[in-house]
Amino acid sequence: MCDAVYSAAVLQCPVCGAPLLQEPKRYCCANRHSFDRARAGYVNLLLRQSHRLRGDDPNMVSARRFFLEKDYYLPLLQAARQILLQESAAEPLLLLDVGCGEGWYSRKLAQGLCDAGKPPILVGVDISPSALQYAAKRAADTLSCPHHWAVASINHLPLTNRSVDVLLNFFAPCEASEFARVMKKDGVLIRAVPLEKHLWELKQAVYEKPYENRPVIAAPDGFTLCDVQRIETVITVGGEDLAALFDMTPYARKTSVEDRAKLLSVPALTVQLAFGLLVCRRSEA
Repeated sequence: MCDAVYSAAVLQCPVCGAPLLQEPKRYCCANRHSFDRARAGYVNLLLRQSHRLRGDDPNMVSARRFFLEKDYYLPLLQAARQILLQESAAEPLLLLDVGCGEGWYSRKLAQGLCDAGKPPILVGVDISPSALQYAAKRAADTLSCPHHWAVASINHLPLTNRSVDVLLNFFAPCEASEFARVMKKDGVLIRAVPLEKHLWELKQAVYEKPYENRPVIAAPDGFTLCDVQRIETVITVGGEDLAALFDMTPYARKTSVEDRAKLLSVPALTVQLAFGLLVCRRSEA
């Protein structure tokens, strides 16, 4: 059995489905399944450890952290914040970020709710321990609301049925049936996807025949599309910022050292940012 409980259960045991109660150094359930909290503050609930191999590596995490902290993606964040403030009637709202990475979006959005007098309970889920190590540390230093960070699969989210008010899914895979399972009736799914010309000039600088993105602007199964916003702007980046922008994208894994060097030889590059922000509501079967 667990010892003294220090926090109400938010997460779910991946072995038996019982609530996980939080102690200072671990999460555990009534069936004696126990999961240690890493020193950084996150917990690994991923039973199939092979998933780790597909998570973002430390270099990608570091690049994305460096780039996002420069606020180049602030227009996207501001649009999401307005949507979230309109959807935050529940108190406290349970905010789940699936594919949270290093937590830049969810931390900023959660703190925005706190500043508006609507502190949420934040849960961030990702399969990359490297990303969650930073997310949990940064949240401990900056967030004034309860927060939990878990290594877990998108196919087996560690939350109970119909417990989530708002689910964030930014630039990450979408698992519609699992999202629908954990969301409350009329729960809101906010997805961010790259539009056709997102980072087009960066692709042109690297590839001989660049291809446009093919975004799916539709609600996943089990959801109804309520709103679509197109957030488009232009930024100019160079030096370390340009290197970080490239290294945080999937292109970095597919590009030769020579092509990367060709891009970084450019003093500065003006690049289109084109985001699609989809607001979907859970449908009743």
